[in-house]
This record gives sequence, C-alpha cells and structure tokens, in this order.
Amino acid sequence: MRAAGWFALVFGAAAAQVTVAPLFPVAGAVPELVLLTVCLAGAFSGPGPVMVLTPLGAVMLGMLSDRDPGLLLVAYLPVVVLGALLEDAPLPLGHAARTYGMTLGAGLAARTVLGVGAMVGGAPAAFGTLATAVLLPGLFVDMLVLTVCYVPLRLAGLEGGGFRLRRGRYVAGL
Repeated sequence: MRAAGWFALVFGAAAAQVTVAPLFPVAGAVPELVLLTVCLAGAFSGPGPVMVLTPLGAVMLGMLSDRDPGLLLVAYLPVVVLGALLEDAPLPLGHAARTYGMTLGAGLAARTVLGVGAMVGGAPAAFGTLATAVLLPGLFVDMLVLTVCYVPLRLAGLEGGGFRLRRGRYVAGL
C-alpha cells in the first residue's frame, strides 16, 4: 500500500510539473516538483524508496514532457549520493539541515545537468546566464516549495528516518 502511495505521489508531481508549475514561474523559474518529491521521500522514508522513485520519476516526467528521460535520470541521481554523504558526514547535522542540504545539492546538480544538456542540444552556451537566470532563481523556488512541504510534515509529527545505505560486501568464493 505504501508503494502505491509513493507511485501516486510521484506521478502527481510529474503531472503537476508539466501542467501546473509552468503557470506560476518565479523570476522565470519553476520548481522541480519530481526532484522535491524524491528528496522528501528520502528525508522521511530513507534510501530504499528513493532508489526506486528516482528512475520512476525521471521516466514519468520524460514521458509527460519533452525532456529526455535518460538526461532526467542523470540529473536526479545525486539525491541518493548526497543523502548518503550528508548522513555519514562528520558534522552533526539535524534532519532539517540534511534535508535542505540534500535538496540544495541535488537541485544544483539537476539544473546544471539539464542546462548543459540544453546547451549541447543547441541552446546558446551562456554559463553566466545559466547561473543567474536558471540556477539561482530555481534553487530559491525549490527551497521555498520544500519549506512549504517540509515544515507542515514535521509539525504534524512525521519523524524523518536516517538515510543509511546498507553496505554490501564483496564475496569472491569459487
């Protein structure tokens, strides 16, 4: 039942990314709703659902929009890596700091990958414009939407889990 809920939430985020988000741009930027959904899933459910929801969300958004699903997958993959790095960081970070750090880093990586992908696809190679017109407003909007979603979840009593990845061992037994 929980998997069906996550599936519906990611599908709703992908549909809203294509239909609703472009209607409310802030400084020309719209939030990456699928990325924010995956980050919130990581914050409150751990790395397992994120490893499933990341490719699922990338494919859903790619199919609903004109974006390449493979490029979206590469753009969204840093969520897992950043979540694990911030969990194992030597600094004692609280749940909110880890969630915002994971979302900020993943949003920066995602928007950079998508911007460079657009430049490779024929858009003018203007890295200054990428930073000032895409990255900064986009990250601001992402943090604003994350706050609108994260704070009520924490006030409602939802406790965040850790983002520990189970470490596997290499077994070479012949």
